[in-house]
Amino acid sequence: MKRRVLITGLGPVTSLGMGKTEFWNRLVNGDKPQLSIVPQNTYCAKSQFYVPFPTLNLADYRIPSYYDFLQPEDKLAIIGAKLALEDAGFALTTTNKTFGVAGEAGFATLIGTGFTGFETAFHSYLAHLGIDYFSRASGKKVSFNRMVIPLSMNNSPAAWISILYGLRGESFVSSASCASGTYSIGQAYRLIADGYQEVVITGGVENLQDDSFIIHRGFDVLGALTKSPTGDPQPFSKNRSGFLFAEGGGCILVLEEMQHAQNRNAPVYAEIMNYCSNSDAHNIVHMQPEGRQILSLFQNLLKGMKIDYLNAHGTATITNDEIEAAVIQDYFGVAAKQPIINSSKAVLGHTIGGSGAIEAAITALSLKSGVIHPHLVENPLDNLNLAGETIEKPLGAAASVSYGFGGHNAGLLMVKYHA
Repeated sequence: MKRRVLITGLGPVTSLGMGKTEFWNRLVNGDKPQLSIVPQNTYCAKSQFYVPFPTLNLADYRIPSYYDFLQPEDKLAIIGAKLALEDAGFALTTTNKTFGVAGEAGFATLIGTGFTGFETAFHSYLAHLGIDYFSRASGKKVSFNRMVIPLSMNNSPAAWISILYGLRGESFVSSASCASGTYSIGQAYRLIADGYQEVVITGGVENLQDDSFIIHRGFDVLGALTKSPTGDPQPFSKNRSGFLFAEGGGCILVLEEMQHAQNRNAPVYAEIMNYCSNSDAHNIVHMQPEGRQILSLFQNLLKGMKIDYLNAHGTATITNDEIEAAVIQDYFGVAAKQPIINSSKAVLGHTIGGSGAIEAAITALSLKSGVIHPHLVENPLDNLNLAGETIEKPLGAAASVSYGFGGHNAGLLMVKYHA
């Protein structure tokens, strides 16, 4: 028999807000992060706007300055983990350079990430070749970083959470492009449901910063980024032209077996009922045109269960939104029969490996509070039940879905928790 799995802690770290309260309040109020403009002397970009990486200061979270040398995605992960553990009601003990979870050490750590931070590797590569390059951020000539290997390891976010908080259960990352966060939470759910773990620290983080904007250019030349003159991505709108590039962000969640959570009177946001994933087996950057595997995902994830809310992938790329909308209409029917739909990328931009985790947290918060954040777009696609404003209503069940480059599809089914 499957064990019941609860979400008991949330630690969002985003450009919209840090921590559950600030992030959620701004989201439901319809706020958006401040955008920046791609510098004109980098390259001739078709897409002019991006969401800057959130400002991180470890001292604000009483994390030792020893960790200041870490890559931004690692800092994001350890801040998010601290926020999530404290939000879940775990007491943290402190030593000189590390924390510990009081009375606990066997937690697993499973984090999703689409990329790893490239900037240190780029700079070290240029220094290795003897090429003089001056950092746009500091104005100083870059040098070879003796820590380039550990700083560039894709597994480092999970490793540093494990090291900093003394978590001795299994620790690893999952990487499935834009679906990475959803994959990691889904695998964490299975570890608990199948009896392998009691608590898993999970979620997704991303860092796409580099002062030369080469990663932005990579997406730009693919035609994937918004051409909007204001940077507004407009997912599920007839005006859409691509996604809004976000330099990074993420969210860490605490997943917990129900009896373990009840024994310590933990707060609960939602219960995860199911997780499914599959592959398009079609193209490295394009969705399968008929959306057959996405439809199969809905069928296997929901198994006919009625849901009240769908946090859709909704990137605002022209083809992907059209395919996703067609699948929603095919599975649920006309707008009147569909759950309420929004895309959080309409607000936050696309944080790639962090997006699925942020959206899973949003889905859990919506179930807990009975509030759905607005999906503010002009000229929406026909026959979609989009949340044109903040909606308050009781919610019983909801789903969050993600689709990534490479054909990676994943979804989480959650319900309002009842003991």
